[in-house]
Amino acid sequence: MLQPIDSPYTYVGASISIDGFEFPQVGIRKKGFFGSQNSYRPSLKIKLNHFDKKGGIGGLTNLTFNNNQQDSSLMSQFMSYALFNQVGSPAPRCAYAKVTVNGNNLGIYSHVETVRKPLLKRAFGNDEGVLYEGTVVDFAQGWEGSFEKEVGEDKLGREKIKQLIQALQGGGGNILLSSKASGRGWVPTDSQYDENWIQLNFDDSNWKKGWNGAGYEKREGYQSWISNEFDFSTQMYNKTNSLYLRFLFEIQTLEQTISNDELILGMKYDDGFVAYLNGYRVAASNAPEKLNWVSKATASHEATGLDLINISQHKDKLQPGKNMLAIQGLNVNVNSSDMLIVAEIQLSDYDYEQEIGKLIDLDAFYRFWALEGLLGFWDGYSANRNNYFFYLNPETDKFHFLPWGADSLFEKFSRLGDDPQAPISVKTQGLIAQRLYQIKSCRKRYAKTLKGILDKHWKEEELLAETARLEVLLKPHLIPSQERAMRGQQGILNQVLGRWEKGENKHPTSLSSIRNFIRNRRSEIMNEIANGMPVR
Repeated sequence: MLQPIDSPYTYVGASISIDGFEFPQVGIRKKGFFGSQNSYRPSLKIKLNHFDKKGGIGGLTNLTFNNNQQDSSLMSQFMSYALFNQVGSPAPRCAYAKVTVNGNNLGIYSHVETVRKPLLKRAFGNDEGVLYEGTVVDFAQGWEGSFEKEVGEDKLGREKIKQLIQALQGGGGNILLSSKASGRGWVPTDSQYDENWIQLNFDDSNWKKGWNGAGYEKREGYQSWISNEFDFSTQMYNKTNSLYLRFLFEIQTLEQTISNDELILGMKYDDGFVAYLNGYRVAASNAPEKLNWVSKATASHEATGLDLINISQHKDKLQPGKNMLAIQGLNVNVNSSDMLIVAEIQLSDYDYEQEIGKLIDLDAFYRFWALEGLLGFWDGYSANRNNYFFYLNPETDKFHFLPWGADSLFEKFSRLGDDPQAPISVKTQGLIAQRLYQIKSCRKRYAKTLKGILDKHWKEEELLAETARLEVLLKPHLIPSQERAMRGQQGILNQVLGRWEKGENKHPTSLSSIRNFIRNRRSEIMNEIANGMPVR
């Protein structure tokens, strides 16, 4: 009698045939996270040596077949991984496979090289290092155990991860406004304060007094960061999305304001904010273009640690004596179970690039990072802290990053929601990218890397010709739903947003959409960075 398995991600026995080669007993399971799940056409992982330890083909024991749930063109993984490898940023190789399960034709899958020792040996010349996978996780304090070790000695790798986390926290700067400072808070119910609440001399004496941070938590997660006095669950939950906060701090001497140190705003936030220094807007994230007292965040943002934002260009807004940091906190919707704002201001001479560079191969990281930006990888490391591997290379004793889950590239905008002020040429949600991008010289280095890739490798005619070649190759083997989806002629379920997108070319990865992306990407990026990389 058949017994139920523990989960869909448990390996079970199966027999398979690959181009006529029979494997009578292998391990097979479903794979994939939220966006790629499909009960009828699941992505698959196969272990040829799960039962027979000598099982393998062409030097491979692990096979990965992705269903292209988010990629109706079927070309995102094939073409993006090829470009990564061409540029010299190690990535899996990719091919195509026609998959039949129990006599049912499931159509074309992307056969993606599993990131294991054979890939490491090919890409780095060795496979004795430590390999980790990152899935919705970043290098934040307390998260060092959240990366899944795939290859190598875990103790060695974890220690290096801890060192990187510490490097990203920065050194001890001169704190101007503490993350535990007192302040005033108000949940607006009308527009009475819209014109002047951000000003230094505004009278906030009737506002609620509390201590940094502020917001609410209906479940578990942020409660330790929220002071009792600044718990606004009663005023906000199921009612409104905006919160006004004011923090008064003092500068003792004028020399502090004009020092050579960088002026850093630290923000731990869920989901968005706009920050003002003495009445001047200095930073924002996930904020709408037109802001008012009922505004909400344009996208969700999980607060993992302090995002450090270099606001040194606004040093001239500081003054000796009293200063005011005013923040409008934004929630993504009134039904959200949590909301958080924690703020800090410091002067710091900590060299993030130097310290990060002791642990990460920066030349390699800039290539990886620039490619994610160029290709619009909204679900990768730099944009969403997701879909990546990193390898501790024993020859350099540094981490190298590799892309994964590349079925949603060649897209100008994220499907997770858009920050209208976010640049299209660079992604900075990943902590490493976020820290580096605050440094002017690092932005220049990123721009140089990006322009170099555009000049040497972004050949529009060749890329368009490749889409035509792949279309001819794939068309005879597509099942009807894949053929319609490739042309953008049927509604496609956007599983990330949970809605149907109907109409001609509506899906962001239809064949015509990917071709338009290729044609337009160079001009879009060059127009944006013509006067330097964008800074919000």
